[in-house]
Amino acid sequence: MTSPGAAKKDGRILSEALYLAGFACLLVFFYLQTTTFTMDVPGPVYSLLRGVLCFCAFYRISIYRDEIGPATGAVLAAFMGLGVFFLIARGDTMVLDIALLTAGAYKVSFRRILTIYVFTAAFISLLALLCSQTGIIPDYTFLTNYGADESVRHSLGIIYPTDCFAHVFYIAAAYFLLRWKRVTWYEIAGAAVVFAVLFFFTSARADLGSAVLMLILIAAAKISGYRDLLPKVLKKVFVWVLMPVCAAVIMVLTYLYSESSPLMLKLDAMTSYRLSLGKTGLGLYGFKLLGAPNFAENGNANGGVRNYTYIFYDSAYIKYLFKYGIVLLAVLFIIYALIGLRLISSKMFYAMIFVGVIAASFIIEHHMLELSYNITFLMLTADISTISHQVPLLNNNNKNGIMAKAI
Repeated sequence: MTSPGAAKKDGRILSEALYLAGFACLLVFFYLQTTTFTMDVPGPVYSLLRGVLCFCAFYRISIYRDEIGPATGAVLAAFMGLGVFFLIARGDTMVLDIALLTAGAYKVSFRRILTIYVFTAAFISLLALLCSQTGIIPDYTFLTNYGADESVRHSLGIIYPTDCFAHVFYIAAAYFLLRWKRVTWYEIAGAAVVFAVLFFFTSARADLGSAVLMLILIAAAKISGYRDLLPKVLKKVFVWVLMPVCAAVIMVLTYLYSESSPLMLKLDAMTSYRLSLGKTGLGLYGFKLLGAPNFAENGNANGGVRNYTYIFYDSAYIKYLFKYGIVLLAVLFIIYALIGLRLISSKMFYAMIFVGVIAASFIIEHHMLELSYNITFLMLTADISTISHQVPLLNNNNKNGIMAKAI
């Protein structure tokens, strides 16, 4: 007869395997929808996958209930509750999907999650690139004016040039996180070359800035020997204010935007018209507790900004305020603060490079809740020790650190 302990262990293994299978399938479906491949996911298949996620979420929470802290438990309940609300009230599945993925990831190996993401995303991206250059699928091109400069931007098999670069940026972030402190200078240089070539084709300035910042911070951490240089209290303050400050920057600039201000017009052009489009949305929707039920995902409302009939809100903070409201955005802020506190308590401050850069990118990019791009939400519940314990922790005398060698 199987003992209760053995049955519980088997249940954990089975539920983790089911979760990873469901995660992989959803990732493939969502990722393909960002490419120019034509693919419709049958409704029953999607319902089945959500059912698997529901089972994994509630089962794993039940078996680990004694280990879930009150803060994590409360924010997960709020997250899933909001997901159910948006599904029932508006037919919107995005919030519920990522909430179930986050809850179901409890104690699942984050190393395995990262491995599945990097392999799947890289494979589909390369496939889209090859197929778009051989005529199997379209390579959408766009003519863009940056002041006096005019450029042709390629999407390389993805639905839009900035989305193409964003995919590679998130793949690189996941790869460097997976590699942890084993990252080599060759890998950093290789990523820099890839980003440079990709920028030549896509002209995705904002994503290039995020990518370059990430590489600079990784290089700085490597040079220092991954030394922990900040006091604990400053790190705690950092994780609590990081996303609210980033959100405040774009919200204040959007609110203050005026076409009569030369400075605002210049800032608007520098941010590819995020401010003027956001100001239009502010007049259409405003900031509500639970967002605007009539929010138009792709615009469909002519706000009169440069005669645009297509309006897209690229800032995740602005878009989610219009679409989902203040309550959900506050929950997202708390989730990332709790992730930061987990990293600090686990002495994994190096991982804050990726969380911080991605949070900053949300000022001008919209991929926060999209599984095919951002999976850092899962760090709230997944077993993050599986990435930090791949190799012995580096000490101050490790050869990887130039600063450490000098001490």
